[in-house]
Amino acid sequence: MDDLTFRKAVYAEPFTTDPAVIDAAAQDPKKQAFWDTLKTMENELKSAMEIPVPENLAEKLILRQSIQVHKSHSQKRPWYLALAASIVFASVLTIGMLKTGSGKLTDDVLAHMSHVDIEMMNSAKIGNKTINEKLASFNGQVNGDLGEVVSANYCYLDKIKSLHLIIRGENGLISLFVVPDSITESLTKTFNNATYKGTSFLLNSARVIVVGENQADIEQLQQRAKQAMSFTA
Repeated sequence: MDDLTFRKAVYAEPFTTDPAVIDAAAQDPKKQAFWDTLKTMENELKSAMEIPVPENLAEKLILRQSIQVHKSHSQKRPWYLALAASIVFASVLTIGMLKTGSGKLTDDVLAHMSHVDIEMMNSAKIGNKTINEKLASFNGQVNGDLGEVVSANYCYLDKIKSLHLIIRGENGLISLFVVPDSITESLTKTFNNATYKGTSFLLNSARVIVVGENQADIEQLQQRAKQAMSFTA
């Protein structure tokens, strides 16, 4: 089994019992090590996803919005209002998407935007070393400046493992997702909903997705990503 076929198989099902996959890993220590790393991350993600939803979540979100509205008025930063409001809207939108069970990759991308928390605006910048450790799972690396990355975590998009980076833009927070291109046939080049705009492009073996509210920020991050990121098959 060649390396690309092996990686596609274990990406799709990290705990597969396919004899061909097991045999390929047994014959190639590098394949086995990659598979073991993937299964470890899978277990970590499952543990993180088992955290129960807090009680009175809706009331807490509304309270947070009220607090942020007050701060935005006192600090004279109007865009805070729009960002705080978008968080509540995205949360409602996420619930609706999960209930419909659309399963589309673009729906999951937009749903994950609810994780873009306004509190991350004050988070410390994450260095390229940390980002590259996570990008290694996708045979990628950052060799330039992506901007001020404030969060880098694995997530699932339509059952596809991805890396979700949150970056501070000139007009707010922007998200960048990295997914293996071999299993993203259903992803359109551009997409949007009432709040967010998204675009995707290919960098060798990976599909990079950029999502945000401000078109200028999206275009700037897209150009930076094309220059700073690289992937190998």
